[in-house]
Amino acid sequence: MSVLNITGGVLGDLRFAVTLAFLILGPGWAAAGFLRRAPAAHVWLLTLGTGVATTLLAGQIMVSSGYWQPATALYVLTAVSIPFLLRHAVVAQ
Repeated sequence: MSVLNITGGVLGDLRFAVTLAFLILGPGWAAAGFLRRAPAAHVWLLTLGTGVATTLLAGQIMVSSGYWQPATALYVLTAVSIPFLLRHAVVAQ
């Protein structure tokens, strides 16, 4: 077994974990940034709830339409989430 095979498997698992974490936390943090002076528990609840709901909704749309393209869904969720995350990062400063 070569080093490339070993690192390819590890990097593939790491990529999957990072992608999954973004899909669950990215859209949620974008929505939670609109909360002002909310307790941390509310922020985390909104973050996880919105992230899971958005991911499940995107998956359901892909299954129902027969257009199964997880990479495209990731790019769309990223394109929608990043402007809000950047806005919250700039306003927080």
